[in-house]
Amino acid sequence: MSTLVELVEFWDREIERWIGGDLDVPPRLRSWFESYKGKGAGEVRLDVFPEPYTGKLIGNDEPVIMLDLNPGGALPRFQSHGGHFASQLETMSYHDWASTAPYFSELWESIHGPNRFYRNRSKFAQRLYARPEWDITNGVFFELYPYHSSRVTGPMTPPADVLHEFVLDPIGELNSSFVFAFGKPWFDVPRRLNLPAGRDLKVDWATPSRASKVFPLPSGQDLIVLAQKGYAGPPGAADTAALAKALGLR
Repeated sequence: MSTLVELVEFWDREIERWIGGDLDVPPRLRSWFESYKGKGAGEVRLDVFPEPYTGKLIGNDEPVIMLDLNPGGALPRFQSHGGHFASQLETMSYHDWASTAPYFSELWESIHGPNRFYRNRSKFAQRLYARPEWDITNGVFFELYPYHSSRVTGPMTPPADVLHEFVLDPIGELNSSFVFAFGKPWFDVPRRLNLPAGRDLKVDWATPSRASKVFPLPSGQDLIVLAQKGYAGPPGAADTAALAKALGLR
């Protein structure tokens, strides 16, 4: 059985357990849970289900892989027991739910309006590959830390074995040459994983504070870490075009 299938099956069981009312963090996830100690607005919420990834992991022929920090602030109207998404998860697996781009759905946007997080990432993928028809359902999004908090108020330092098991090894089976990681904390991850030293990505950025580095992964993929001051998301149009040129996509 593949690492990717094992990951999907694990999280399907884990979210099913949470839906059933067991909110305790299981031993297998304890070290991951304890690797971040947020205070105040950064406090971790267990009254909403964790979201380690969204996107279609099985049967996705053209994924664009993007890594982020954590799933953001808790919204009990959707993510707590009795909430819209939690109710959906009572009748479908986590993977099936995550494959529907739920935060891009009519239900979500009818209440919260357009989701800037996913719209920005959709635009990034479309611009990077010059494919305006690319659909967000082909996006694959993994988190450095899978539990909700409104802000990140401390270091996130998941153990190396956790990141290999729950992030890098599974995405190594996806059909994509590049893995894009957004946010300054990702710059320290390769060192803690004992990956080969990365190289600076030579890009003529329009945003002076943007930093980038490329790290080779054991899968043969390139991990491209991007960050700018005060922002942990994908670059805009001008910098995406410059990135595409640097990666040989233009």
